[in-house]
Parts: sequence; C-alpha cells; structure tokens
Amino acid sequence: MRRSLLCTTVASLALVAGAAAATDGMTVTLSSHATSARGVRLTVVLRYEVQCGYPGAAPVVLTLPGRVPAAVPAASVLVNGKPARKVAVRGHNLTVTMPPPPQILCDSITLGRLTLVVTRGAALENPAAAGSYLVQAHKGALAFSSRIAIKAR
Repeated sequence: MRRSLLCTTVASLALVAGAAAATDGMTVTLSSHATSARGVRLTVVLRYEVQCGYPGAAPVVLTLPGRVPAAVPAASVLVNGKPARKVAVRGHNLTVTMPPPPQILCDSITLGRLTLVVTRGAALENPAAAGSYLVQAHKGALAFSSRIAIKAR
C-alpha cells in the first residue's frame, strides 16, 4: 500500500471575535456566550494527522473555564457524532475516551478532524464574569487552545 504523509503545523492560540474561535488546529463554538448561561452546548473541532480517519486511541482532555458538574454522562458527549465510550470529570477537566479502532485500518495518514460535542445534557455553565477565557484540549502529545468570549447579559 502507498503511504501518504501530510505535515501540518498546529497553531496554539486565537482570539475570539464572535460566535466561534478558530485556529489552524482548533475551533470552539458555544450555544450561548452569556455570563452564567446554563446547559451550554459546546462544540470543539480538532484538526490533526489521523490514520484513515480514525482519531486515535488517546483520550481527549478538555479544560473548560466555566462550571463543570461532578459527573457527565457519556451519552452527553458525542465523538464524531457517536456517544463517547466514557467521560471522566476532574475539576474543570473532561476526559473523553475515544471509540475503538475499526477492525480494518488502512495505512494512509492525512489531515483529519475530530468533532466533540458536549450537549446540553452535560449541564455545562459559562463563567459568571464577562471576559475572554481559554479552552484547552490535549490528545496524547498534541496540545490545542483557543479563546472564547463571554459577554454580560
């Protein structure tokens, strides 16, 4: 089989000026930017090299600025459209376990995307004060970050 290799550089930081924050490697979107908003839907898109579209076995650790409940049901977090296998909470960190690899995995490495959706069922809450906040994601050795804007009601 032929192996294609695409080298990419992941930018680590961007400033938000609207509904979404974008870097070369990470996009963050919130359903609400209001202070203390509850039941906020969070969408995080990570772009990095993947093998045949599989996001890799390493979990994703999201560090969020607002209130995160003590437990988040796995069904409340979608990994590329499917419920997460497991979600663990520690303070402001959500650790999301990836789906198992497909039974047959090709040998092509290309730029891919991993979409994580933390639904309203996770009961996330925005920070109480308006401002610019950092959202971070770690997947194995890869680190991503982006800023979100929280605005006064």
